Amino acid sequence: MQVGTRVAVYLTTILAFVGVLTAPANADTEKPPPGISAEAWRTRPAFPVFAASADPYVCFTGHIQDYGWQAVDCSNDGDWAMAGTEGLSLRLEAVLIVAGNTGGHTCAEAHGQDYGWQGLRCEYDAREFAIGTTGQFRRMEAFRFGHTTRWSCNNAHGQNYRWQKEDCVGPGQTRMAGTTNQQLRLEAATATIL
Repeated sequence: MQVGTRVAVYLTTILAFVGVLTAPANADTEKPPPGISAEAWRTRPAFPVFAASADPYVCFTGHIQDYGWQAVDCSNDGDWAMAGTEGLSLRLEAVLIVAGNTGGHTCAEAHGQDYGWQGLRCEYDAREFAIGTTGQFRRMEAFRFGHTTRWSCNNAHGQNYRWQKEDCVGPGQTRMAGTTNQQLRLEAATATIL
């Protein structure tokens, strides 16, 4: 690692620790994840960075039909992180996720139009990742969410069924919310890490 890179990492760590830095969690990553267009990856919103002593949190931002990325929503405000919309009949196409202060890996997977289950994706704290697709006009239909060392909870709102029953699973498990094999669009996804 070059000296300049070490200094930048050190300063970023200090600023993140005191809670004053807001930036993409892995801004150094130029290559978009599978299914996410280069333009969508370049224009993704920045996630807030919270102090290291804070409770566990997860943040979502959704990529919405005809809208693009929405504002970031985090679970540290006493409510669950949410991506998507209610009552607008808009498809949720992708969810960008970052978690912090969990001490493990946050995992998620999308099930969508024409591609089925995408494959489980997991990341360490403060590393963002995405599920679903952008630039392909495909609806997410369901998603799985979980954590390797903590309890996690999730729920979905979709076409013709509104909000489902929220539920939680233990460490090392994922829970599905939404529907499969019904061609129904997922309109909103919500989750928290306990």
